Order: sequence, then structure tokens, then C-alpha cells
Amino acid sequence: MLELFFLGSKLFMGIQTIVAVIMIVLSVLSAKAVLANQVHENSQRKINLIKEVGLFAFIIGLLASAMDLMGALQAIEMAGDISPSLLAAGLKISFITPTYGLMIYTLSLLIYFALRALANKATTE
Repeated sequence: MLELFFLGSKLFMGIQTIVAVIMIVLSVLSAKAVLANQVHENSQRKINLIKEVGLFAFIIGLLASAMDLMGALQAIEMAGDISPSLLAAGLKISFITPTYGLMIYTLSLLIYFALRALANKATTE
């Protein structure tokens, strides 16, 4: 798994990891407030921010993929003719960062839905 991290764009994978850490910190802070029944407007904003931070990680992955594909297409144009297996390997690598971002976004959505349900339950009681 670590090999995939280093195969992807190190800069963008690093940024996505930092965004994931921020998302987890926000999740812990929001969960602490929800479990202590201290749900107010600020905690609702933090819960919404979890989803937005996860989406940001996914968009960073898409940006990295687009940049990788543009670079690969430019290299293909300059080389002229390349083998299909080389093209497939390059395409496979270009999808590492959006996949990582999508995993972060999926995790953020799961946390968002769980915390939102717990917060709604706490406010109705």
C-alpha cells in the first residue's frame, strides 16, 4: 500500500494526507462535542466542514490526475509511437491520486452522516 503512495504524485498525495489528518481531527472534535451533548451551531458547522474537507481531498486527486495525464499525453506526442502496455501502466499510475482522494471523501461522508445523525438525535432529546 505504501508503494502506491510513492507511485502517485508525492506532492499531491502528501497534500491529500494532510487534508485527511485535518478531517480526522475535525471528526474527533465534533464527535467529542456530540457525545457530550454539547451540540450547537458551531458544532453543526464543524460536522458540515468534515464533508467539505473530504471533498477537497477528492478534488486535489482529480487535479493531480489531470496534470499527470497532460504530462503523459505530451510525452506520447513527443515520442511518437509507444506500446499499449506502456500507455496502460501510465494510465494506471495516473488514477492513484483520485482513488486515494475518493477513499478520503468516502470516509468523510461516513463520518459526516454518523455525526449528523447523532447530533440530530441529541438535539431532539
